[in-house]
Amino acid sequence: MTIDITGRHLELTPALREHAEEKISKLGRLVEDLDIHVTLAAEKHRYTCTIVARGRTGVHTGETTGDDLYATIHEAVDVLARRLRKNKTSRLSDRREGAPTIRRLEEAEPTTAEGGQA
Repeated sequence: MTIDITGRHLELTPALREHAEEKISKLGRLVEDLDIHVTLAAEKHRYTCTIVARGRTGVHTGETTGDDLYATIHEAVDVLARRLRKNKTSRLSDRREGAPTIRRLEEAEPTTAEGGQA
């Protein structure tokens, strides 16, 4: 998993970069092989955090805006985690079990027929 962090109109301190990487690295538990691009922007008294995750399952985005930069990062990670989890569960639920084989059907029919004749 590669993480790229960009700051617009704000200075990325080592503590801020480390905090963002720590929170975003937890997304690796949900999906493997993600390329994540994080954009942190400041506009007057508001902060915006946009996280774009690209992987085998497609492109997923989490974006939030707020007054606190650290809280904005937390919310964006939560939004993206929710979307990745939803995608993963829908992909896994699409896997269906195969239809019963003929052998199983033949075994099941005589038992119902015998029960009806008795």
